[in-house]
Formats: sequence, C-alpha cells, structure tokens
Amino acid sequence: MTQFPLHSPRPAWVSFGKQVLRRMISDQSNAAGKRDAAFQDHPKSRLLDTLNDLPRAQHRDSAELDQLRGIGIDGWALDDQGHSRPATVLPPSRSLIALRLSATFTSSRNVLDTLLAPGAVTVLSGFRTADADQILAVCRCGILPEEWKVTTRGDEQPRGQRLRVLQVTTSTGTSRTGDLYRLERNLCEALQQPSPLLILLPDGESLPDNLSTVLPNPVKLEPLNRDILITQMEHSHSATGKIDRKAVEPALPDDSVLARLGDPDILLALRAPDARSVAERLATAISRTRMQASGAGALTLEAIGGTSPAHQAAADLVADLHRWQRGEIEWSDMSRSLLIHGEPGTGKTVLAAAIAASAGVPLIQGSFGAWQANGHLGDMLAAMLICFRDAKFHKPCVLFIDEIDSCGSRADTGDRNQAYRQQVINEFLRQIDFLHREEGILLIGATNFPGKIDPAILRPGRFDLHHEMPLPTRQQILVMLEQAFPDSPQDLGPLSRKLAGQTPAVIDARIREGRARARRQGRSFDPGFLERILGQGQSYRKQLDERIAVHECGHVITAWLYGEEIKRVCLSPAGGLTERTAPPHAGLEADFDRQMTIHLAGRAAERLVFGTVSAGAGGSAASDLAQAAKLALSMDYELGLGIHGNAWLGTPDFARLTAEERKRLQDQLDHAEDLARTLLYPHRHHLQEMATVLTREREFDASTVKSWLQALPRKPGPDDDPEVTGDDISNEATAFGPGFG
Repeated sequence: MTQFPLHSPRPAWVSFGKQVLRRMISDQSNAAGKRDAAFQDHPKSRLLDTLNDLPRAQHRDSAELDQLRGIGIDGWALDDQGHSRPATVLPPSRSLIALRLSATFTSSRNVLDTLLAPGAVTVLSGFRTADADQILAVCRCGILPEEWKVTTRGDEQPRGQRLRVLQVTTSTGTSRTGDLYRLERNLCEALQQPSPLLILLPDGESLPDNLSTVLPNPVKLEPLNRDILITQMEHSHSATGKIDRKAVEPALPDDSVLARLGDPDILLALRAPDARSVAERLATAISRTRMQASGAGALTLEAIGGTSPAHQAAADLVADLHRWQRGEIEWSDMSRSLLIHGEPGTGKTVLAAAIAASAGVPLIQGSFGAWQANGHLGDMLAAMLICFRDAKFHKPCVLFIDEIDSCGSRADTGDRNQAYRQQVINEFLRQIDFLHREEGILLIGATNFPGKIDPAILRPGRFDLHHEMPLPTRQQILVMLEQAFPDSPQDLGPLSRKLAGQTPAVIDARIREGRARARRQGRSFDPGFLERILGQGQSYRKQLDERIAVHECGHVITAWLYGEEIKRVCLSPAGGLTERTAPPHAGLEADFDRQMTIHLAGRAAERLVFGTVSAGAGGSAASDLAQAAKLALSMDYELGLGIHGNAWLGTPDFARLTAEERKRLQDQLDHAEDLARTLLYPHRHHLQEMATVLTREREFDASTVKSWLQALPRKPGPDDDPEVTGDDISNEATAFGPGFG
C-alpha cells in the first residue's frame, strides 16, 4: 500500500458515517430486513472496514495514480476489476441525510449517550419538512444500534428498546389549533413513557411557547459541507470507498456556500460520472447563482433614467449606501427600505435590479408567490427564512421581495385562512425586524395592491418609503429601444412615440412579437419594421386619440389654472394619463370643489371642443366621475362640509342613495363640469392647439407642459405658500381604465 498526502484531515465522524451507510445498504439489499453476513458487525468485519477506511491506504503506487489523473481517471476509485462505481448505492437524498446525522451525533457511542440515554428528550431542527421521512428511515436502519427500534405511535407498548419519534407538522387555517392541541397531548403522553424521545422540528415550524420553554434547546442537523460531500462521493462515485481528493478538493466550494445550495443543484451535480466532475458542477451552479445575485446585465438607474419619486428614492438609497460604505454616515441615519407599488408590468422588478446594479451589490430575490409554491405553511415559512438568510450572507446587498400583497392583512377575518395569514404575517414582520438589525441590506418590496397589505408591514421602520411606479416616459422607452436595436442608425424617436403610455412589459412583448414576425417572414428586424407593425390597423385610432388628447389637456389646463404642478401627460392604447401634484391645503370646502372641477375638466373640454361627451370620464372606481362623486358624497356624509352640517354618517353607499340624494349629487357634478367649462372657454384655442401636438407627440413632460401654459393666468388657492417646495408636495397620479380620464 502507498500513502498519498492529503490536503486536510478527516473528521472523526467519517468512519461512523461510512458504517451507517454500509448498514443501510445491507438493509436495502435484503428484502427480509436482515443484514447480510458481509455487513455483520463482528470483530473481523469491523477490522477490515477500519483498515479500508484509512484515508491514506491505496493499492496503487503514486506514479500510477498520477498517470491516471493526467488522463482524467480517478485511480483512487478504481478497484482491481477496473470498476469505478460501487455495485449498490443509496439514493443521494437518503445517504446525504444519513451523513448529516452522522456528523451531528459523531459516533455510535455518542448516539447511545445522548439520543438514546434513559429519559432523553432531543429536539432536532435544521431540515426541511420533506426530509423528515428520510431521517426516520436513517434512524430505523442506520444510526441506531441493531437492537433498537423506532416508533411513531403512542399506542404501542414500550417493549424492548425503542426510540419514540414525534414530528411537528401543523396545518393551515382553523385546523392549526387542533394540531397544536394534539402535539401537546402526544408530547405529554410520550413523556410518561420510559423510551427516549426524538422531536423532529422542521424549518418553518415552531413549538408553542408553553412547550418551547420546557423542552431542551434544539440540536441543529449538520448542514452540507465539504467533508459530508467527500464522504458521499466516496460512497457513490468510487468502487473502493476512496476518491482522488488531491483533484477534487481544490474544485469544491466552501462550506458556507455548500450549505446554501438547493436540492436540485446537489442532485444534478451527483449525476456526474466521477467525483471531480461533481465538484466542477457544484462550482458552476454556485457561479451561476452568484451571477444572478449580482444582477449581471441589469441596467443601472442612470441607464434607466426616470424622474419619478420612485426613481429619485431609489437613487437616494444608492447614494446613502455608498456614503455608509465610505464611513461617512451611520447605518441608523439612513433610509433602508422602499415599497414600490403600481400596476402590473411597470418595471418594479427592473427598478430593484437597477438599485443593486448601481450600488454594485448582489440582488437577492424572493416573492410570496414563490414561497407559497413550496407547499404547506411550514415549507412556505422555511422558504421565507432561506431568502432572508441568503440576504444576510451576501451583505451588503439588496433584498427584493415581490407580491407582498399576497400576505394579506390580519384584519381580514372573513375566510378560513385567517390563522394561516396571521402566522405568515407574524413571521414576515419578525424577519424584517431581524433584517434591519443587520447593516448593509437594503429592503425593496413590490406590490400591485398596497391597500391589501397589513398596516404593520407598511409602517415606517419596516418600509420607510412608499412610492408609486409610473408608466415609463418616452426617454425611458428610448432606452428600451436602444437595447433592442443597439447598432441601428435610425432615429428611434417616432417609434418611442408609438409606444408611449404603455408598460415596459407590454413594450417588451411588442418587441418580441416583432422579432417573431420578422423571423417568420425571413426579414431583418429593424426599427422601421417594428414601427410598421405597430402602425397596422391604427388608422381608426386617430379620432379617438384626438378626443383623448383634448380630454387630458382639459385636466392639465384646469389643474394649472388652480396652481397645481403637472408632472406629465401622455396618451396610451388604454386611454390617457395625467400626473399632477396638488399643494397642501386646509381641507376647506373650496379645496374639495377645486378637485371636483379638475376631475370633470376632461369631460368639460370634450363638450367645449366637440359639442358631445364620451364615456371616457366614467368606468372604474378610479375614473373621473367616480372620484368626483366620492368627494361630493364625502363632504356630505363624512367631512361635515355638506348638507348635513356637523354630522358624520359613515361611508356613503352609492347603491342606497335616495332619489333626493342622487339629484343633489348630479347637481353638484353638473356644477363642477360647468365651472370647468367656464374656466377653459377663454383658452379653448390654446386647448385645441395643445391637444393637436399631444396627439402627434403622445407625451409631454413637466417642462413641455410649462412651456405651453406659463402664459396662462393662475388662480392660487387661499392656503398656497409661494415658498412651498417640491418636497412638500404630495404626489397624486390619475390613471384611467375603461375611460380615458
């Protein structure tokens, strides 16, 4: 035998782990459940195993091993018949659990002295719910001495030497209370038996407070590490029980990285033909994960552009993170979290990736949808914990959590999911609080429905900043087009006009559609081809776009006359959009009347220019008519400014208004529209000219709007302060669905 210098000593538990694997193979090979004679634990067998397990024992000399390594063959794994793989191999999911348990308890003597000691109670944690069955199987035929049995039933008589196992699994909804009661009842019953007790506590599950305070601290199952993986490969990728560690160890990732790999990466790597290839596959998987986390290829905030409050808040977070990294500010002195809300496809995920790319830190992504897809409550919470743990591992980094509205609110008590929702929200709040104790992690959340989120999640300290993600400006659309046509000499301005008012997701879909058409027609894909596609069938839109432009310009001019700031106005296939900010006011009746007038100014502009009105002011609960009606009824019912005087009558129900109340509401809205038309009448020619250009350009930014309207006289409100800055102005965007605003 020759000896080969090894890079690192093997831990003491390895020989115990190999013994466990041999016993499990014997049990698997014998259908009767009796171990083969070759695996009996008699002294001769143990001695042969011990000699064979010596790390430096090898029947080939060093020169032959080096020669085989040079041609890519693992000489350590080859037996005398030329086989490099064993005849019998356990499923990797089972053998890895067996080795992790072996590394946790370290030796058969320690198993007897701790797990199987008289009256012992052991709580085992650090594994997934899906691993519990594998742990039971390893206990039955590997870890425990042969004379010991495992039972999961409380009605069995404690005959012989038995290990009682309880698994903590709780259901969701109303049945969770019953599960916790049964768990406590079973635990009390098991504690009265002389058998030692093992409690399996998967990640994401928790013991009730009255149990966790009396039970011993959990023993955490050893996570995957280099020694466990090497021992696994000696079992699965060697006919001799050894591998060429000199070739394998340099390619293996560090322990901290291996512990975070998911089952798919590990199982896929173990399909490689030899140990060296397994290590290389793992290194590739980790490199791919790191590249995804680093946001490779993501646009920066500078490349995206954008001047909305959401984009400005993102830029401020990045600037503060850089100041913190340079030691100029304390972590506690900066905002550390941002919640982005907006309609689907507006680029919330892209903005989060741009924050990470601009900061030069990894992007860690999670979503409630992905967490919930893992299974029941325990699996879902375990996935959540892994995501937060990854963020702490990669810090400084950006943690982006999507679909936060899926967690719901604890105030929602009308369905059977209340108990589930409460546990999810409580754990989410707990993880956010733990996260904010760490320095160097920016938390970015995204949602389409902020109104559905529990208020405790939304409060400052959890999510400090809240901003809406608007539709992209034409400048941002140009950035997208420049990415799609990086080498095109053509002017992309006309194409950006055709795509104005659409979400980034829709724009991306139209670009993909254009590529597919060009490919099917055997043509090159260029801006002109895409522009022709977008223009097909759009001639009928001209008159509609003219009406939408007049409608939007009516809003813009009236808001401007009342002293508001106009951020942007644009046309889209779905209608129109006007973004405006109103200065703070005291909540006088005149303030609400002004808002009603602005809401109905689009309808007034249509009547003024075309002599008729369309349904564009109505439709959804966000439409002009709906908003104006809510204001009018709120003044009467809730604000003490209407016909009922000093009375609060609760939220008005539109469906239960009396005929008299409907008539009053109609009169108020008619008056608001008449007032808007009166304001617009002196500027009707200006309105039409502005609408004509807007129809062609599709979008005006704040500076363009100002250039159009700066000559018009403004009507400052009674509480307007000329010293008020943009930071003191709240953002209000009006978007219009079935109608166009």
